Amino acid sequence: MLNKRRCIVFVFCCLIGCGIKPQGPENGNGDGGKETSDIQDVSRENFQIRTLVGGLDTPWDLAFDPSGRLWITEREGTVTVVDTTTGLAQQVGVISGVLERGESGLMGMAFHPNFPSTPQVYFAHSYNGGGGNVKNRLVRLAFDGFQLHSQETLLNDIPGSFNHNGSRLVIGPDRLLYMSTGDAEGPNRAIDLSSLAGKILRLDLDGKAAPNNPFATEVYSFGHRNPQGLAFEPTTNRLYATEHGPSTNDELNLILGSRNHGWPEVHGFCSDEDVVGLAEAQYCRENNVNEPLFAWTPTIAPSGASFYDSDVIPNWRGSLLFTTLKNQALHRLTLGSDGTKVIGQEVLFREEFGRLRDVVVGGRGEIYLATSNQDGRGNISGADRIILVTYRP
Repeated sequence: MLNKRRCIVFVFCCLIGCGIKPQGPENGNGDGGKETSDIQDVSRENFQIRTLVGGLDTPWDLAFDPSGRLWITEREGTVTVVDTTTGLAQQVGVISGVLERGESGLMGMAFHPNFPSTPQVYFAHSYNGGGGNVKNRLVRLAFDGFQLHSQETLLNDIPGSFNHNGSRLVIGPDRLLYMSTGDAEGPNRAIDLSSLAGKILRLDLDGKAAPNNPFATEVYSFGHRNPQGLAFEPTTNRLYATEHGPSTNDELNLILGSRNHGWPEVHGFCSDEDVVGLAEAQYCRENNVNEPLFAWTPTIAPSGASFYDSDVIPNWRGSLLFTTLKNQALHRLTLGSDGTKVIGQEVLFREEFGRLRDVVVGGRGEIYLATSNQDGRGNISGADRIILVTYRP
């Protein structure tokens, strides 16, 4: 594993200036910023940026264990642990049975809530389902302090495809495991409650349907197209998801259990009626659809998300950070006090590093970004890397 350390120029542009039309529930026609304000609280000169780890191939998920070590999944199946002080990276395992094809492969991970005393790590990955079919599953491995081992399958046969697999994992404040799944390029699966595709699943720590799930199955919420970011707000414990739309209406959703989140009958907001042939408002009324908090047209391809739970960067505490692939940027959203409205937004690093797959916040308020330029859709040569962003007052 290569370790590269070099300074990179920081580039900032505001959201409207980048030509992106954000949409709130009351301005779904994309006429821009009525409900939000563009914010720039920190000067770009206050950031130091360098490569922490290089030589990677399509890193997908970043997560910190309780000791402060950064874990990285790569879509081909490898898992790497990084000492963020020294930059030393060590491969700790290869997940067995991973199928990397199109957007499929090794995706999300999460640690047992008692890690490391219960040294178990969860992973979501694609596999060969036979007959040319892609499937997804949830697995659990033990960690002995040096290597992952004893892989076991907890949940199998989740519909998959070359695209639209999800899949992010996060442990909730209720000590349950939440897993996002894409519609596996079958839109109607998202509203089929007998299918695990196009859903947010809520599971116990053995991968079974959590007690008191709304449909007595693994399904927690439905009507999702391709949610690739999941994050709990640390003070309210609300769950938020970033979700890829089709040619319009990428979304930020506040996830509500038992609720239909719209796809495929609703693209973005119920009131905008921007899809020919779909009576979106009527469908919302008849199916109790939970609208997104925000939508983006043109699409930006939102991916990994994390909340900034630190006072190191002034006025950033409570912000939702998420990366984008198509827009090639880090987005920062400020939520209203009740968490149900976006009131401010900022776009950073626009087209500076290429496609960005994930973001995570370290214990000292620093930010780590994973590039995704080797995923078959980027046009930047060279290996992928993990970028460290630190604040300098």
